[in-house]
Amino acid sequence: MTEQAKTPPKKKKLMGAHEWRMIIVLTVIAAVAGGLLAAVNEVTKATIEANAKARLRSSILVAVGLYKAEELFPAEGLPKLSAAQVDQYFKEHIEEVKADSFTYWKIYKDKVGGELMAYVIRIAGSGFQGLVAMQVALKPDLSEIIGAHVVPFEIGETPGLGFRMTEEQFWSQFAGMKTGPRIEFIKFRDPDSPKAPNQFDAITGATYTSTTVRDLLNKTIASLRKIVQKEQK
Repeated sequence: MTEQAKTPPKKKKLMGAHEWRMIIVLTVIAAVAGGLLAAVNEVTKATIEANAKARLRSSILVAVGLYKAEELFPAEGLPKLSAAQVDQYFKEHIEEVKADSFTYWKIYKDKVGGELMAYVIRIAGSGFQGLVAMQVALKPDLSEIIGAHVVPFEIGETPGLGFRMTEEQFWSQFAGMKTGPRIEFIKFRDPDSPKAPNQFDAITGATYTSTTVRDLLNKTIASLRKIVQKEQK
């Protein structure tokens, strides 16, 4: 009996026309979705940066004593000044300076380049659980702090402890404080006992945060003092 020639079986295609269509459709969807996410990210990023800039500038105005915190950071309603008005004030009275790896601001009484009213520094660093930051205004000779302000949105410290640095009771005590020989803090003080002109009351239960604030203040003021001395030579 003659063995019949056997026809080899046809190899099955790994992907047919239907599968290819699905791949093309999914690729197009992914590309469109990726493009939309990138566009949303750019818009969101710009908005976040603009809001952060507006908060920082408003905080500087509070630190200098030009406005009260509740006027520019109200719990309810709108701030006394719009972002455009704050920007206009900066354009006319405030010069931003970048030097020696940090930024500071010169506040002028009448207009930029006129009589210097104050310097403002921003201290920022790592606390116990997150960011510790504060805007601090100083007299032109850097001998005394005019005022300070903390933006609540920025602080990442422990609620009820380090986060208490956002309370006015904490940052308002820096007004009138002497910067020399060094700024120090008092851990426990009898309310009836006086404190030295260069001391502030630590936050109860948040020694790490208080230490960070003290160290950042002394370090940043010392850096600014070196810059000012160079300018005056």
